[in-house]
Amino acid sequence: MSKYENIIVIGLPHTGEFLWQTTMSLLGLSIPNGFKVLYHMIGNSLVYDAREKIVKFAREKKAKYTVMFDSDMVVPKNFLVRTVGLLEEKEDIHMVTGTIFKRTPPFQPCFYTELNYDLQEKKPKLTSPIEFPEKGLLPLAGMGLACCTIKNEVFDMIDEKKKEKTDYFYPFPNLGEDLTFCLVARKCGANMVCDLELDVGHISAMPIHQTHYKACYEEWKKNNSGSPIFGEGAVTK
Repeated sequence: MSKYENIIVIGLPHTGEFLWQTTMSLLGLSIPNGFKVLYHMIGNSLVYDAREKIVKFAREKKAKYTVMFDSDMVVPKNFLVRTVGLLEEKEDIHMVTGTIFKRTPPFQPCFYTELNYDLQEKKPKLTSPIEFPEKGLLPLAGMGLACCTIKNEVFDMIDEKKKEKTDYFYPFPNLGEDLTFCLVARKCGANMVCDLELDVGHISAMPIHQTHYKACYEEWKKNNSGSPIFGEGAVTK
């Protein structure tokens, strides 16, 4: 008998208010058949601590999945159906995100095909993909957790590997809580992907989507202007 129940906990760290675009997208979410959804909102807390509290709540409820949404996301209606459906089907995939991009030009991806960390120098090495297909699953080394679905067995995998109990999200120096968690989860055997058909909005003055990133990238390719972002030593394939 499974130790988990067909429950999805949606965790929402916030600062006391939600943008209307985020609220409307959450209200429009389709729920996978056979699953119950519980919301857990954490206000006025550091992000890493909020994520810890969300996971603690999910595990207390014996939820099968924890979904992290930040309060500045525009979530596709089919996000839960696609990510939970994928994780139900694929035993060897443990975490799924959609295409999320930073809020300022050139709107780099918030998902990474390379993530390493030098413990002595306390420096991360990150690589974001410049080009990627419009469909399919992109294997990842790390992701921002602003819009993602996690199998809760990942936390069991981490507990089994760790010699002592520590926080899951407490950030390494010069590395945020999300990528710290990804680094640890990956070392404990978790696999993560980006579903390239899940176009997540990241709200700035307007929701930032994949089309904004592509416009900046195509402009750089055309002019080859030596952008510090797309130039030598920056993001690569």
